[in-house]
Amino acid sequence: MRIFSQLWNFDIRIFHNERKDMKLLFFASDYKIGLTQANTEVVIGLYRSGKVDMLCASSENEQEKGLHKKLDDVRVPKCIIQGLDVHNDFKKKALEISKIITGNFITHVNVQNNWQLALLAYVRLRYGLHFKLIYTIHGYRHNSSVKAAVAIGVIGLALLLFADRVISMSSYVSRRFWFLRRKTDIVFYIMNKPQYAKAENHIAGSPLRLVFPAQFRYGKNQQVVICAVKRYIEQTGDDTIRLYLPGDGARLDEMKSLAARLKIDKNVIFPGKLSLDGVLELYEKCNIALCASNVETYGRCIAEPFMLGRCLLTRNTGVALDIIRDGENGLLFDGEEDLARQLVKLHDNPGIVVKMGNQAFVDRKMFSAESVIDSYLHVISKA
Repeated sequence: MRIFSQLWNFDIRIFHNERKDMKLLFFASDYKIGLTQANTEVVIGLYRSGKVDMLCASSENEQEKGLHKKLDDVRVPKCIIQGLDVHNDFKKKALEISKIITGNFITHVNVQNNWQLALLAYVRLRYGLHFKLIYTIHGYRHNSSVKAAVAIGVIGLALLLFADRVISMSSYVSRRFWFLRRKTDIVFYIMNKPQYAKAENHIAGSPLRLVFPAQFRYGKNQQVVICAVKRYIEQTGDDTIRLYLPGDGARLDEMKSLAARLKIDKNVIFPGKLSLDGVLELYEKCNIALCASNVETYGRCIAEPFMLGRCLLTRNTGVALDIIRDGENGLLFDGEEDLARQLVKLHDNPGIVVKMGNQAFVDRKMFSAESVIDSYLHVISKA
């Protein structure tokens, strides 16, 4: 009976795949992380769309507890590759992956990092397998200009040689890999937390409540925001403004000292490191979200408040290049003085805060599962 059941399942699999011209193997885990929250949302979105036959590949690890169960609850087909995200046993893992590809009639493979790219390139060459290879660029070393240039060169050369299609999470990243433009498309992350599902947007024009969640490290520029708030208070006399800077990192104490030295420590609040749910709750309590980073390869601190209908003030980096229409659904700034000027403008015209927040709430559909999955399927069909 057991043998009959196995044969029956095998026959169904063959019949099922004969009806589809694409079978996708989607690698959903990343180095030192395991199964990621973002990739879990993509996998579930793809599976629920019913538009592609797919198999999810992941290591046994997960970014946060419950992600594997989340896939199991939806009954997403998946395979666990033990130690996938550890850089060892290259040939052993390559052999295991080759068996997964041949055993499941895989035609397309989407990898998430350089280790996976190397494995799949080797599998294709060593075992003579024919499948389309898609690579998703999530980021690169951007805090050092030298390391960034090296990373772009090395990654870019590998993609020129081995990738059939490249997915970039933002125009900011794709512009850095300009020599790959003919094989690169933009696909956003799915913003699918329950908090985003609200039907109406409630946002006040005043008093100004600002939030910028980020690690306290070089390039995030919390000092720019703190000094801009000081300028704002001096120019408007408004001492009711509050700036929330959640996060931790090496420069936290330095930023606390700066706020105290400028005598605005009552205006600048440091809540510490918060969970994602805590950050989203803080966004809802504020009416203005900030991103002062020099560089964001994507920038969830841009996408998250946009999704929640907050008034967004950001540097022109990351996904801001793709979603912000300056003065309509957000404001762009460059530096301390410019940010202070924008804050004074919002103080004098609180209706702008409400208008731009509500427009962002309308435009947020670009991050919906349906929109992202449609974009993704269009990209891999071009591979």
